[in-house]
Amino acid sequence: MPREEILKKLLLAAAVAAFSFCGVASAQEFSLRFSTSQVNPNEPIVKAMKLYAERVGERSGGRIAITVMTGDQLGAQKKVNEMVMSGASLLSATDYGQLGQFVPDLSILAGPYVYPSLEASDKLFASDVFTELSAKLESQGLKIFMPNGLFGYRHIIASKPVRTPTDLVGMTIRVPASPIMMATFTGYGARATELPWGDVYNALQTGVVDAAEGPFGSIAGSKLNETRKVISKTGHQAMFTAWVMSSNLYNKLPEDLQTIMMEEGQKVATDLTKMTLDTDDGYAKQLADSGVEIVTDVDVPAFMEASKSVYSAVPNLTPGMFERVQDAMK
Repeated sequence: MPREEILKKLLLAAAVAAFSFCGVASAQEFSLRFSTSQVNPNEPIVKAMKLYAERVGERSGGRIAITVMTGDQLGAQKKVNEMVMSGASLLSATDYGQLGQFVPDLSILAGPYVYPSLEASDKLFASDVFTELSAKLESQGLKIFMPNGLFGYRHIIASKPVRTPTDLVGMTIRVPASPIMMATFTGYGARATELPWGDVYNALQTGVVDAAEGPFGSIAGSKLNETRKVISKTGHQAMFTAWVMSSNLYNKLPEDLQTIMMEEGQKVATDLTKMTLDTDDGYAKQLADSGVEIVTDVDVPAFMEASKSVYSAVPNLTPGMFERVQDAMK
């Protein structure tokens, strides 16, 4: 082949490579890291986060690239939420107990026995009350793009059965950094201690805390059953995860990308709820097979009665907001 022809081919190849590189660079307009405390890739929330990242990437034509970061790699949930609020290019899988630190009324959505049913919760998340509360959060820098994926029903893991609130008196129990969870277990007579989820295993193993609480999936995923052998099925909280991003970052997105993130967030909320419900019994069986006693004869009415005072114990709640939340679910 003549030297001139070889040179032309080399120049053409270089031009194509340069064009391709520029195309990739311009296509990926937003690179986001998505943080969660959970570690186990088989947990529904981790699967849902990866599913969301995949769908948004495909639907946006690669203009949004989301990398899922598990196990608090970016820091504890409270720290990540603060980073998001300050404008960082992060997404956070959090919950309404945590978000209650920024808008106290949102704590109600993470309160004990607040939801009569999942159908009732759907009414709340579609209500003007929720729109009002999420707008307050957005004004502080946190935009909810996925509001109501069921994370799970929370139960108590300890070294003894917990059938009534009096069984918790004097017990040191780990709770998330959530004002309403602190108030809940303090109201039961326990010594509530805030710890990041990643520290719970060691805290139980070393006796820093006597007990912890969480959904079956999280308990199994973090292998807490290696440290305690009794789970009491209190179901004290139906926990919904809320996924948030920086309000400023959201407002910088082109309108079509905003639509994609919000629509896919609502779709994956339904997927996550279904995955959680479908796997809950399986995780309970897995824990039982590992030697854990699952206590089912819990006096739930006694826990519900003991929980009534919680909503007046959480600081800075708007008077009448609990009643408005309840009315929205009727």
